[in-house]
Amino acid sequence: FGSRERFRIQRSDGVRLLVGTSAYPSRHMVCAPSDEHVIGLPAVAVAAKQALRSARSSVSMEEVASHSSRTDCWVVLYGEAFDVTEYVQHHPGKDFLLQAAGQDASGIFESVHSSKGKAVLKSESFRSRYLVGKVERDEPEEFTFVNDVVYQELSSEVEAYFRSVAGTKWAKGGFCEQVVVYIKFALIMVLALFTKYQSVIGSGSLVNSIMLGVAMLLVIFNISHGACHGELIMRYPTWFSKLSQWVHVFLGSRPGDWMQWHNVSHHQHTNTHSDLDTNRGMPFLRLHDEDPHFWWLRYQHRYVWFIYPMTHIVTFIQRERFFAAFQISLCNLLSWALAGRFCMWQLLAESFVFGFGFVMINHITHTNDETEYVHRPTTKVGWGEHQLRSSSNWCMNNIAVTMLLGGINYQIEHHLFQSIHHIHYPEMSKIVRRVSKKQNVPYVSFPTYFAALCSHTKLLVRMGTPL
Repeated sequence: FGSRERFRIQRSDGVRLLVGTSAYPSRHMVCAPSDEHVIGLPAVAVAAKQALRSARSSVSMEEVASHSSRTDCWVVLYGEAFDVTEYVQHHPGKDFLLQAAGQDASGIFESVHSSKGKAVLKSESFRSRYLVGKVERDEPEEFTFVNDVVYQELSSEVEAYFRSVAGTKWAKGGFCEQVVVYIKFALIMVLALFTKYQSVIGSGSLVNSIMLGVAMLLVIFNISHGACHGELIMRYPTWFSKLSQWVHVFLGSRPGDWMQWHNVSHHQHTNTHSDLDTNRGMPFLRLHDEDPHFWWLRYQHRYVWFIYPMTHIVTFIQRERFFAAFQISLCNLLSWALAGRFCMWQLLAESFVFGFGFVMINHITHTNDETEYVHRPTTKVGWGEHQLRSSSNWCMNNIAVTMLLGGINYQIEHHLFQSIHHIHYPEMSKIVRRVSKKQNVPYVSFPTYFAALCSHTKLLVRMGTPL
């Protein structure tokens, strides 16, 4: 090397790294004790981390949880921990990866990626660079992915369907999907901004507040919900995908926090003890046999309709109290400065409308008398099979409902393939019904919304009955 510097990094097990200032920064290799390899200084940190990881065979979930930031991000996939800190910048979704930092992301990975994407995880180049080690757990994993015959067949057939429509107007990100995405975004955001202005600065009437609550429902079901699931990644401009995610702020919640408790908790652990969405109502709401029973719960099917409107406010208190306080203060400050009044009751009215509508539309798809709840799975069930058993659809033949609610009425297809736009759900449902019948797995679908609501009420009555 002449006058150029070089030095060695030697591990306790004898592995040596020879580092030179003029080497190739793109080549990373851990050498055998008898070998030396020159790498560039820009790659020292990467190589040193690889050298340390190569000696590890296992890691605990507690340690994984300690690596949960943008600058130090580990995720668990199929029982193995990966340090993806440097991979985030190469991932198509960029920060989308951070939603599961320090946590198990197997369910999200399974339902979002195609077989091509899953093959990357198995590649030697990826594993040698990012694998930390096998995860040791205090409790067994809830579901299996390796032996999930149901989901493997579903995924294979759905991929075959999209290959058959590739290049047509019905392809992922094709003409039909883009028309729906862009027109919905434009119309709904105009309605949302107009009603927000009228509620905070304009007339401030009750009608405007109710309309704003309805607009907020349209925003979450048709824009931010899908964007936060990765529907727009790769097939739409990055700025539009990010904007659609951050529209969620309009609802009083940051997209990253929504992904944490909705994607990571609810979608991966649907109807289990780890699902925040279905374990939030105690002690005033009992939805599962494992929950304790109190005397007042025998009346829950009567008073629960007065609790549901407070869902939005309770979520604020539990998850976003500081951000919500800032947003409420800002709205009232603007209202006082520009309209000479405060807008607190308008904010409460829109929150009640939004909270009640969200629960009544979305909650009943998992908490009804036909779907299954498994508090702590004792035997490993396939993750895809569990999604089929714990979710339900309603009004599948009503295209107007599907378009208005962003495919929420196709909850089964949404949970199985969460990053696919809802315009494809009707065709996908044919595949899912056929495979579920073949595999003898229930496919719960209610012909009308009223039928689904009655099943939800029936569950409330049954769970409220004294043990």
